Amino acid sequence: MFISRRLVQSATSTFLRRRFLHTTKPVHSEDYQTLLNTPLSNVRNIGIIAHIDAGKTTTTERMLFYSGLTSRIGNVDEGDTVTDYLTQEKDRGITIQSAAVTLPWNKHKINLIDTPGHADFTFEVIRSLRVLDGAVTILDGVAGVEAQTEKVWKQAKDLGIPVVAYINKMDREGAGYGRTVKEIVARLGTRVVLVNIPYFVKDQATGQMVFEGVVDILDKTLLLWNTNNNSDGTKVQVIDISNEEKTPELYQQCLECREAVIEQLGEFDEEVINSFFETEDYMKVPADVIKAALRKATLSGYAIPVLCGASFRNIGVQPLLDAVNDYLPSPLDAAVPEVVSAPLFSGKSRKRTQIQDSSLRASIDPKQGLVINKNPHLTTALAFKVIVHPHRGIMIFTRVYSGKLTSGATIINTRTGEKIKIGKLLLMNADVPQEVKQLTAGNIGVITGTDMITTGDTLVTHSISNNPSKLKPNENSAKLLPIEIPPTVFSLAVDPHTQADKRKLEESLKTILKEDPSLKSDYDEESGELILSGMGELHLEITKDRLINDMKVGMDVGKVKVTYKETITSATDVFSKDLDNPNGPGKFSITLSLDSFEGPAEETDFANEEGAMILESDNNILILEPGSTPEVVERALKSDVWSLPVTYDSIMRALHISVNVALQSGGPTARLPLHSMVVRIKEWNIPSELNSATPLIHVGRLCIKDALNSLPKSSTTILEPLMNVSVFVNDQDLGVVSQDLMTARNANIMGIFDEMASSNSGEDAIWAKEQAEKTYVPHDPTMQYLNTTQSNGKKVISAEAPLKDMIGYLPKIRSLTKGRGIYDMEYKGMQRATEERLRRIIEDETE
Repeated sequence: MFISRRLVQSATSTFLRRRFLHTTKPVHSEDYQTLLNTPLSNVRNIGIIAHIDAGKTTTTERMLFYSGLTSRIGNVDEGDTVTDYLTQEKDRGITIQSAAVTLPWNKHKINLIDTPGHADFTFEVIRSLRVLDGAVTILDGVAGVEAQTEKVWKQAKDLGIPVVAYINKMDREGAGYGRTVKEIVARLGTRVVLVNIPYFVKDQATGQMVFEGVVDILDKTLLLWNTNNNSDGTKVQVIDISNEEKTPELYQQCLECREAVIEQLGEFDEEVINSFFETEDYMKVPADVIKAALRKATLSGYAIPVLCGASFRNIGVQPLLDAVNDYLPSPLDAAVPEVVSAPLFSGKSRKRTQIQDSSLRASIDPKQGLVINKNPHLTTALAFKVIVHPHRGIMIFTRVYSGKLTSGATIINTRTGEKIKIGKLLLMNADVPQEVKQLTAGNIGVITGTDMITTGDTLVTHSISNNPSKLKPNENSAKLLPIEIPPTVFSLAVDPHTQADKRKLEESLKTILKEDPSLKSDYDEESGELILSGMGELHLEITKDRLINDMKVGMDVGKVKVTYKETITSATDVFSKDLDNPNGPGKFSITLSLDSFEGPAEETDFANEEGAMILESDNNILILEPGSTPEVVERALKSDVWSLPVTYDSIMRALHISVNVALQSGGPTARLPLHSMVVRIKEWNIPSELNSATPLIHVGRLCIKDALNSLPKSSTTILEPLMNVSVFVNDQDLGVVSQDLMTARNANIMGIFDEMASSNSGEDAIWAKEQAEKTYVPHDPTMQYLNTTQSNGKKVISAEAPLKDMIGYLPKIRSLTKGRGIYDMEYKGMQRATEERLRRIIEDETE
């Protein structure tokens, strides 16, 4: 909105000391004891999610500064931000790795994660969202709702994570608050509540509209920031606008917005309507009544609070911090996570009966937080990120869900069953770690002192004795829902120059792969090359830069290629294999057959069979048929004391490794890893006297190899990645772009939609459009562009296309649309190549 400077100067000069207008002061180590003692109700685990370049890292830097964690504001352009510390992040000005920091704000503790916005680093967002209770979605006030905004919004929505929206860059030419709000409603399919709106002043010298602050709708105040170049945003003028005579224009604007807020929340919470009827004056409904209703509406997903600012110019960040405290959930408000107790290597079975003691009931205690299995001393934690710091060593970022984790404790990694003694525990004070003695339920911190934990591992222990042997058996195998790793779709070959470079490459890759599980590496035995596979071209480009420039590995790098897989098109016969026991009498043996399927493994009939387990990689299924377990193992399982010299977990681990190794070794057509396969084990056996289960790995691998070699070439084929593609174009470019997609890109067009309804379909799209039309927003000159978009028909082409044919599409779409078109794509699955495409793919692979 626009109000003249003269009106502001005539308004009350009272400076109201609001809760966020404190003088920024450094947080000292003794303050961390206060942070540790923060009650759970005042803890917030939040993430910053958005499209690339919306201002996530810039906003995070201001949050750190205003909370007192840093003494100066870091800027992306200068490469001195706290959360973007990698060389590639500083050079490129983008976030690559998510970063976690802990900051204080108004007697609250905020554990904050800044996530990447580029689609190639989707896994960083996935694993961050997994441990968050709430999120701040930042939107570019000029660009509005962008493709990656929709994607991360859907990810948060699917996980039931409440969101606050922050419209950034309101100081930029073309920024539109009202237009962006309407887009939020129409494209993201949600109700909104305007917490504050932009305030502009006309510069008398230039005639330009200057963004200088926000109107706080709920507290009925105007917040003005000093916009001088040297201002750090800590001095904010607060003007009371509740008096109509003193500030008539501001009063009227606030009244209209409050009316919209109260009517929206009144449909959700009767307390708001009852409060209004007491005076029948929208301006007299108490702010605390509105805020309480808005908090309930946000936590339930009914509506989202919307704020605005210009983070780079230090405007609007403190109210956003307040909104995090006011409207996002504490660990006491968050959804209770699913916890299961399952034997190791049970896999992801759809049959709940296959998981022994599968259900571990979880509930929220107002003081302790999450309590699992009615055991207040059961500590459960999820490792969601691992960093190998050049000076601090391995740092494992962990969310503690129940109990408390103490430094030096012994824990069980329920993925491996191994007991691990951990080292120190840390909170991240910006980029400087602060040692703490314990992490309590609902908090995020860092574990040090071990290399035996990876992303997605569940850690358990007894919170008092720090000895997991005090736990019940089903608690010792407790698992929080795992973090899904998306499949890789691009690869490149790496060839070190010398033996010394080869050793350095192997060591460097250990570091990178530990940090980034979405990156894969395999050796091509025939060519002797190392093949790196990743989520995208930029993902691999940055990995290459780290290896060559940061880690100084001398190597040649091939061109980036699409990652293909193999599969079979018909079932094999039954094959058997056996090996003599190298340490005594008896044999290791296995009998199995192979089959395949199309589509996601969990949606097939194979996954419903008794004994079926979905393997971790490449959409494969292992089926242990009923009655296949050898008698010697059955007897040991039924016995009160395990009688075999090798543990059951070791035996099952060997069985799984044999299948995974055989399938990853490649198929007969092009020696590519096998995908969408069924390995059906009909019988297997081990000798009663054995020192190791390793021979079981060899016999299983050889048996699968025999089965594959028995197939004719006509019974095998190659799978190629299929992508969901969304192309955003103006109506006049629709024909030429559609034609190019169908011909040059071999795309199958699924539909063409209005951009404003691109995230919704059917009744949801109708509801979102109607909701957007009736949503009140203050005057916004850029609304004409929204209206033009709707009337002229800016469209979204939804299509499915082979990834190979989408490489290099960005310059093509820009050429076809004179720079106006953009596109987004994400992995859909693998599809079998036609005979014609099969020949082309094999030619490309053998180049």
